[in-house]
Amino acid sequence: MPKLRRYQQGFTLVELITVIVILGVLASSITSFLRFGTKSYTDAADREALISTARFVVERLNREVRHALPNSIRTIGDNNQCLEFVPIDKSVIYLDIPVAPETPSNSVEVVMLEDPLNTSTEYVAIYALNSDDIYNTAPGVIEAFSSVNNTGDKQTPSTITFASNILFSAESPTNRLYFIESPVSYCIESNSVFRYQGYGFGNYASNGLPNVGTTTARVLMAEHIANFSTSGNVAPFSTFPATLQRNGLALTRLKFVRNLEEVVFNNEIQVPNVP
Repeated sequence: MPKLRRYQQGFTLVELITVIVILGVLASSITSFLRFGTKSYTDAADREALISTARFVVERLNREVRHALPNSIRTIGDNNQCLEFVPIDKSVIYLDIPVAPETPSNSVEVVMLEDPLNTSTEYVAIYALNSDDIYNTAPGVIEAFSSVNNTGDKQTPSTITFASNILFSAESPTNRLYFIESPVSYCIESNSVFRYQGYGFGNYASNGLPNVGTTTARVLMAEHIANFSTSGNVAPFSTFPATLQRNGLALTRLKFVRNLEEVVFNNEIQVPNVP
């Protein structure tokens, strides 16, 4: 028989167990490190997505409200869940308007820019001093027109024609006439922000929200809103009317929450008081 070697090569059971324990500790450490890195990346991605969504809806709302008809900003719906305003298409200077006790007329001459009106523009507004005049389409303040003969030349007056003879309530101190569209609303529903357009004046459901009809556009603007409840006392929108000393103000407070990430936007929008 061959003679056995004095020293056999290999690993003992203790050595194998030691190696397995060390590899297990290393694997656990690496796994924890990878899990932490993945969670950090996921949290950062969620935070960035939340901030991007919040910035989009806030910037869009700012841009639209700043160009709204003066004195048209108001809150509607349960617990002021909607911010409503009337967009301006164009602002022009009129040469003369019929005001009592003058004779009614079915046309007004204005100095216009050559750009055409939007197809959704149906009304003119002169010297609207409060939201009731605007949303009740008070005669002599908000009037629907039938056509506009735009000369395309700032040196030649353009003519606005109405379906019947009208009288305006008062002259604007700056002879300013606004071409306006139907109201627009930003509403919070089911933790989301929706934008309503095309529902017209005075067209609301029983809960105060704009009526969704065949001509109404309802667009999702943002999700993950967490600071509104129809039964609570936290209102996401509030407004302050314009005075002789300051412009009108629209205050918004929107709280966005997603996967334990939280972003709160407190925003103040000024609307120039130039009726």
